[in-house]
Amino acid sequence: MGTTCASVCSMESGKEPPPGAVCMFLLAGQSNMAGRAQISEECSEEPRILALSRDGKWKTARDPLHDDKPEKAGVGPGLAFARAVVDFCSAPIGLVPCAFGGSEIQRWIADGDLLQSAKGRLQEGEAAGGVLKGILWHQGESDCGSEEMASLYPSRLHQLKQDLQTACGGVPMILGELGMEFLDLEDSRFSFADAVNTSIVEFGTSGGTSIGCVSARGLQHKGDRLHFCRSSAEELGKRYAWKWLEMTGNLNLSLHTLVGDQLSPPFLLTAPRDLDGSPPADKEAATGAVLD
Repeated sequence: MGTTCASVCSMESGKEPPPGAVCMFLLAGQSNMAGRAQISEECSEEPRILALSRDGKWKTARDPLHDDKPEKAGVGPGLAFARAVVDFCSAPIGLVPCAFGGSEIQRWIADGDLLQSAKGRLQEGEAAGGVLKGILWHQGESDCGSEEMASLYPSRLHQLKQDLQTACGGVPMILGELGMEFLDLEDSRFSFADAVNTSIVEFGTSGGTSIGCVSARGLQHKGDRLHFCRSSAEELGKRYAWKWLEMTGNLNLSLHTLVGDQLSPPFLLTAPRDLDGSPPADKEAATGAVLD
């Protein structure tokens, strides 16, 4: 092939994109990045926010951004992120939806099919004028079901960063914390969620200047104790945006004064417990939600 994913990032993230370019952001991970929340009919389109279609063309973005599982696709954090950063970019925002519901991290590293697919999508975006500016990552629920998978997660995160940033340059990569306030830890699929989430936060806060992490504190599920509801998915997108602005030197005293710590709350790290030691889950919340 004549082009490589590396050429997508031939321009440093802090430099101005050339005329006619699109500032690309890769959306990767599993269902909480893809989006499973109910779509609002009141959502207005913004012509400066685009999404890469399956035919490799930029089109005005609207939810659902992903079509990994069309029957379940909904609102995720991507569009809210784009709305929050669009005025800080001198070119249109181009979202590249690559998340896939239910995917384990193994599919995103080395020769994994989803990593290879994401590289191909970025090449399509570059061919359409895109310059990669950041990677948004939310994944981990599908790696919480066994001690072995959880123990391998830190090394696989390291490999994920190496694989993505070697292929795509040193653009900011931002990880998202799991919804530890509502995940059902009595469900065997999430028995080791504490360990996986700790790995995400520790790596995202100590993995170098090009890596970051956002908190899921205070976010709510849509009734299945697994997927973020619409308002929380959009709040998560704003937190990704705040972190990206911070990592790219776009935050100033005025923004910090206006927003304070609202978009950067403390990390959960581990799930909170009631006094009896059990998770403070909704007693009537749905259980057995499918990991997709």
